[in-house]
Amino acid sequence: MTDHHETRRTLRSDAERNRDRIVSAARAAFRELGADAPMKAIATRAGVGTATLYRRFPTRGDLLAYVFADRLTGCEDSVHACLTNPDPWRGLVDHITHLVRLQLEDRAFTAVFLYEFPPDTPVHHSRREAQSRLGQLLDAAKAAGDLREDVDEKDIMVLLKANDGVLRWATDPEEESRRLVERFLRALHT
Repeated sequence: MTDHHETRRTLRSDAERNRDRIVSAARAAFRELGADAPMKAIATRAGVGTATLYRRFPTRGDLLAYVFADRLTGCEDSVHACLTNPDPWRGLVDHITHLVRLQLEDRAFTAVFLYEFPPDTPVHHSRREAQSRLGQLLDAAKAAGDLREDVDEKDIMVLLKANDGVLRWATDPEEESRRLVERFLRALHT
């Protein structure tokens, strides 16, 4: 994967403009078409050739990591903040609400959230840290007697996958997502 901070410092101004156009086009394409948006379509939207796109972002994973880095680190920040909530159940609900809101805002979020980035990348580390803290949040809610003992991180991933399906097929995505999450949480609450 490319080192984004190093790249920023060393790009010529025209290369930087190309990178910014690619990122903007990719963000829009991923939002509309999902994480599998064609790279050629992204290059076309950006007004650059595919060779330019691949020179800046050699793999789809590189582009996804760059475009979604802030959202993935935002997930880590969210779960960390929710751990400080004196009511662990409320903290868990707040974190799940944050994740669901990200899904609602961007069709590609779930795929990127579940994407296996290479282990030596900052987004991989950030996601692993968020997953570890989610486990702590679940344990705190269990210890407080608010969460069923058999619930683990995999159950939250199942919720996100189910919600992704709801968002793709719903006639009223926001309402149907809210209903799914509300019922799911009710089933986990003790």
